Amino acid sequence: MSRPRIGVTCDLNQREFPEEPRMRDRHYVMDAYVQAVLKSGGVPLLLPSVSGETDAMAFLDGIDALIITGGGHDIRPEAYGAKRLAHCGPANPKREAFELALCRCSLACDMPILGVCGGMQVLNVATGGTLVQDIGAEIKGALPHRSGKSATYVFHPVEVLSSFLEETIGPGPHLVNSHHHQSVKEVGPGMRVSAASADGVVEAIECASCRFVMGVQWHPESMAAYGLGDSLSAEHLFARLLDEARDYAVEAEARRTEGL
Repeated sequence: MSRPRIGVTCDLNQREFPEEPRMRDRHYVMDAYVQAVLKSGGVPLLLPSVSGETDAMAFLDGIDALIITGGGHDIRPEAYGAKRLAHCGPANPKREAFELALCRCSLACDMPILGVCGGMQVLNVATGGTLVQDIGAEIKGALPHRSGKSATYVFHPVEVLSSFLEETIGPGPHLVNSHHHQSVKEVGPGMRVSAASADGVVEAIECASCRFVMGVQWHPESMAAYGLGDSLSAEHLFARLLDEARDYAVEAEARRTEGL
């Protein structure tokens, strides 16, 4: 069969130009996501944040699995029924609306999903969960989960609970890279915690009844692409995503054939 097509959501910001319109949207993604998918045998397809839900849903006909990437924004607390706290960061409403809609429709299709860092938070909010708006302000005695200006990541171990994640990467502890200030608070209905750090911060969630729907708070794409932390466990995670995408593609083709 052909190689699985993996949709990878893009980050979105604005760039200033000397002529009008001066501020223009720019879609982009870190190359580590591309390399991790290619290394696992898939074809990465980059998904820009489009405004129309019909246009967003059209992407699902062209992919066999979805990766919701991390980003530099915070999900608006209004999206999960909370009041904004002082340490909550700036939002990215267009990207947020796109990813939440795409995630919910992917869940309805039982498409394989991997949420990375902020993508895990999208997955939790899309399923009805809530977020810690700032770990340092809300979790007493929390470990550092993002670095200062001297490095991109801090590293810490995570313990993996009995779960699909454990079946995929083993019980650990696993050394992971970390760059975030928000995290999962209450998991969405149908979701469960599958990994945590020593301070109690939720490090992974998954859907107990889905084919393969998983979110991790660390950045396995950088681990797999650049040999950071426990890179072997990151490679296993992407390999599992690709296996599930192949199965999804075969079943989707069978449904299309039956419908002819």
